[in-house]
This record gives sequence, structure tokens and C-alpha cells, in this order.
Amino acid sequence: MEGNLMRRLTVVIAAVALLSACAQRPLTTQEKGAVTGAALGAGTGAIIGGATGSAGAGAAIGAGLGLLTGAIIGGAIENERAEAAPLPPAPPVASTPYPAPTQPQAGYPTATAPTVDPTSGQLLNSTRWRLEVFVDADPQVTPSRTAILLNPQESRQYSLDLGPHRVVARALVDTQFGTRTVGHYDRTIQVDPRGSGWALRFTEADFR
Repeated sequence: MEGNLMRRLTVVIAAVALLSACAQRPLTTQEKGAVTGAALGAGTGAIIGGATGSAGAGAAIGAGLGLLTGAIIGGAIENERAEAAPLPPAPPVASTPYPAPTQPQAGYPTATAPTVDPTSGQLLNSTRWRLEVFVDADPQVTPSRTAILLNPQESRQYSLDLGPHRVVARALVDTQFGTRTVGHYDRTIQVDPRGSGWALRFTEADFR
């Protein structure tokens, strides 16, 4: 009876080993532990069983316990190796290319910066006197009420069309005897269409 059991156990262990050797994939650590544990357990159980008079039963029990113990130990080793294995590197992040500048479409006007009106100008009185300014007018025939009045250190916005313009000014000072004329200014200025505006500053040296 024990001889038959021993032979069957030997056949089972040999079959397991043969199947493991013929497998297309390599054995895992858990599978190797199970086969090795079964073989060692069967041998140990047979020795112990022989000493007690039941070698077949000892071999069967030893093989079962060895198979279970070997599988558990092999699985634990395999899990530790899997946890210790380095993680695969992260795939490179593709950089987002900057969009190419859009080209103006044919048939559509392109936006341009606003231009400065060359006819916009400024009159500045840098004297201590009051000024009466006449533009394109003769003060001898034009009444003073139509003149542009500028107080000392005063400036005023004024617009002139493109081209030449005659500017006549009269400087006045108030005295205890009344208003007196200090001097006269008479010049021609040019408003350029390519300019960015114009400015006319009156100084005390300009009046004679």
C-alpha cells in the first residue's frame, strides 16, 4: 500500500517537474517555490515517515505541506521584487508650438496706427505782456475784437489749414496812463502736411 502511494507521489512530482521544464514561458518565483517545496517536503516526509513506520504517508503529507509553503514563500518573494522594481520613465511631454503670425488676407485693409492731424497746433505766450494775435488778417483793418487774446504765460489750441499763414501779434502792457503797445510781431509760418502738428511760441525778443 505504502509502496503504491510512494510510487504515485513520485510520478506526480516528476510530472510537475517535467511540465515545468517543457513550458514555453519561464517559471515564476512562486511556481519554482511550489515545485522545490513539494520535492523537499516529500523527501523530508518520507524520511520522517520511515522512522515512524509510515514512509508513504509521511511523503504525501510532506509533499503537500512543502508545495503550499513553497508557493507562499515564492509568492512573497515575487511581490517584493515587483514592488522594488523601478517605475518606467514617464513619456516626454510634447511642447506646444507657438502659432505662426497670421498674414493679412488679400482684399482686406490692414490696421495702421492713428496719424496725428498736422493742422492741429498751439499758440504760446512766453512773455510778461498781453498779446493780440491776428492770423491771416491785417490788424490795421481788422477790429481788435476778432483777435486771439493771450494772457502772460498762456497757451491755446488752434488749427490752421495746410500751407503758409501770416501771423501778426501786438504786445500790450497796462500802465497808470492806460494800455500801451510794447511791440509788434509779423511773420509767415508754414503748416507741413508731413508734420505732426505745429506750435508757435511768442517770446519778448520777437517783438520790435
